[in-house]
Amino acid sequence: MKFFTRLITFLFACMPLCVVAQKKSQLQAMRIFFDDDFFNYRGEGTDREYTAGTKIDFYYTNEGKRNFFDKLLIRMASDADNLYGYGITQQMYAPNNIDTPGIVIGDRPYAGVLTINHSLVSSDMKRGQKITTQLDIGVIGPWAFAEQTQNFAHNLIGYREAQGWDNQIANDIIINYYILYEKLLINPSPNLQIIGLLESNIGTRYNNLAVGLTFRAGIYNSYFCNYEKPSVGQRASRTCSDFRKFQVYVFMRPVVRAVMDDATLQGGFFTHENSPYYLTKDQITRVHMQYDWGLVIARGRLGLSFSEKLRTKEFDTGVNHQIGNLTLYVGL
Repeated sequence: MKFFTRLITFLFACMPLCVVAQKKSQLQAMRIFFDDDFFNYRGEGTDREYTAGTKIDFYYTNEGKRNFFDKLLIRMASDADNLYGYGITQQMYAPNNIDTPGIVIGDRPYAGVLTINHSLVSSDMKRGQKITTQLDIGVIGPWAFAEQTQNFAHNLIGYREAQGWDNQIANDIIINYYILYEKLLINPSPNLQIIGLLESNIGTRYNNLAVGLTFRAGIYNSYFCNYEKPSVGQRASRTCSDFRKFQVYVFMRPVVRAVMDDATLQGGFFTHENSPYYLTKDQITRVHMQYDWGLVIARGRLGLSFSEKLRTKEFDTGVNHQIGNLTLYVGL
């Protein structure tokens, strides 16, 4: 494991520098993404299941030579609109009962995940389709510092600390590849559209396959314009047809997901037996549903969205879960 630890440390330090190293790269936008189950519209904080997550992304165009990590991502076509990104993500998971310091058999194990992400959004506006690919490299377990982050946040707002982090999933390596294909299905008016999606995750964190739909209604730019969230000035005006400086719209996204495995429930790929507690494959819910809905408001170089995610239980003795999201987009 020492080799993997050094490899992950090296990648965390070096991957963001790839943007700077590419002479023909140009920063386009930054996204700051917060998930928290205290953000739900009912105002009922639960602090369980997938309880919180933070992600910071920097998006850029690359007209020059692609590096090694770029070549791992999928471009649609020679004339596609390609937007690359580097980001860092931390996510934390907790059982339904956080007041017990011991293991609660049948409940979700504590787990933390920390990854560096490299992504590409490749859009074809003419054909109304988009493919997003992302490579995640990082860690699960105490190396992710989820316990420290959650305790810091709870102390900040005067909330009780979770007592069972000593029983979290053991340290392991995360290498995951994400693919999302989206295609315009119905566009009956300039203010209403339905988009189909096919999604897959492959790797040591989880393996799953999902199918769903996205509904959008309101005032918006093309979904297949990479400079939509938010607009980024002159390039956006040239790239997007009928470009709007002001956008306000609602969206809904129902998804059905088939699950093969999940390291946050079953432990890491290499070291799951070292975890104090984990669920077996027979306890995992093989098919579950997720329903997202939200509101997006964007003006010029700024965009803000708020959404809710409703998810059915992910293991036999689990519960349905609700978590809110707040995302800020800033054009650079």
